[in-house]
Amino acid sequence: MFLKYILLFIVFISYSYASDYKAVNSDSSQFKLPRLAGDSLPIAGFKRDQNLEEVNSINDTFSKGKIKGLLRYSAQHRDTSYYSINDSKPTASNQKRQYSAIGGYLGYETAPWFNTSIGATFYTAQKAGNNPDERVGLGGLNEDDDKSSSYTVLGEAFIKFKTDDQRITFGRQEMPNYRFISLSNIRFSPFTHEGTTYENTMIDNLQINLAYITKQKDRNAEHFEDMVRSARVKSSSARGLSKVEISQNYNGGGDYSGDNKGMAMLGVTYKIGNANVEVWDYYVDDFVNTIYLYSDYSFSLSKDTTLTFAGQFAQQNATGDKVAGDVNTWFYGLKTQISHDSGITAFLAYNEVKYDEGSYDGGTIFVRWGTPQMFNSFQVQDSELGGEKSIGGGVQFELGKLGLVPNTVIRFRYCDYNLPDNPSQLDIAQDRTETTFDLRYAFGKNDGFGIFTQVDGLSIQFRVAYDDFKTNYDVNRYKNPKNISDITDDFWDTRIYVDYIF
Repeated sequence: MFLKYILLFIVFISYSYASDYKAVNSDSSQFKLPRLAGDSLPIAGFKRDQNLEEVNSINDTFSKGKIKGLLRYSAQHRDTSYYSINDSKPTASNQKRQYSAIGGYLGYETAPWFNTSIGATFYTAQKAGNNPDERVGLGGLNEDDDKSSSYTVLGEAFIKFKTDDQRITFGRQEMPNYRFISLSNIRFSPFTHEGTTYENTMIDNLQINLAYITKQKDRNAEHFEDMVRSARVKSSSARGLSKVEISQNYNGGGDYSGDNKGMAMLGVTYKIGNANVEVWDYYVDDFVNTIYLYSDYSFSLSKDTTLTFAGQFAQQNATGDKVAGDVNTWFYGLKTQISHDSGITAFLAYNEVKYDEGSYDGGTIFVRWGTPQMFNSFQVQDSELGGEKSIGGGVQFELGKLGLVPNTVIRFRYCDYNLPDNPSQLDIAQDRTETTFDLRYAFGKNDGFGIFTQVDGLSIQFRVAYDDFKTNYDVNRYKNPKNISDITDDFWDTRIYVDYIF
């Protein structure tokens, strides 16, 4: 009901004040619709280049190269209670998780000579403040051996050949625009990947992306891992594997220990008028193939108001020797979004994941190569679990564009996540809701940016989420360890980022 009134309110102001607004920001740049459903759903296209000009000598290649950098302070805190229900009487335990760090990245790319450049970027996070080892688990610092540690890693090291409509990049690189493969820059450092990518835009409105990715570096990791290990596959969640197959591919802790596996990727994006259509395929040897479809269409309700409809669908199936066992699952999503040029945008979205007890973890979608692509991927919940049905909505205000608070964007979101909860089901889990609030202040930009838009200069971002887990389960009904073994209590998740980008 709340979302209904928000949407009606947006439509009302759109028609009432249409003559007072123009589709431009205060710096005369074009107003663009923000993507609210999901933290960083990317828009397909070439990764942001540094506008390097072609040079004519090897000396100019290095002297006219460009430096990029980020200085960041980031901290996160989460306090959760768990109730074990395997015993005759539930027992409670409290777990606090936190990190506090300063660091960022520093990179350099040469100017292109014969259309070719080379580049490298170091990423680092150094402990700043209180980081007790007993509070690891959020992934802001390196957490190998269950300890909170600083890290420095060469995340990018590449050679790139680029013309006006083609680009080939080989080596370690950021890959922000490949949907399931993306940065997911929501802790301290982003994901980076190792491999070869090819992008082609020779045909108007059509982009083709090809890649073969051999390894991935997690956000807080010091080392790159293959595409099965980086998906966080566990033998305990696999279905259809024999004891011999488990012993061949997993260690004693249930982590994958088999041969390294790479991913072949194909993406086709086509824009016609106000419509976008995307088709993606991600194939990992002997593991899983993912087909992802996305489309959206926008039209004007008035000269200042735009309505957008979007849909998404993904299918995942096991491939080859099926090192993760049987995988046969899908998810789909629907979204509607209304945006006014004054800087107010609202959305309503639905996602559903297949429930299949014969599939890995009951049909859970593998999403750990970047930002989960579900419309209802929020601050903590990603809506990827087997049998999960979610309906969410939210509204964002560019307070600077509205003339209320300069340089400020705020966002409110709410989502209800419904999971299987019949005791006869193998993969039951607690239903939950998530309410989030985001605030971002950019010192050098009044409007035209969102919560995760890259903004040069100094910006501050504050995020808080409240996750309400439904705990009204009959303990005795769910005491069977093959079902729910513990219950999670409600918790707050709080994050802060102070960024200076240059």
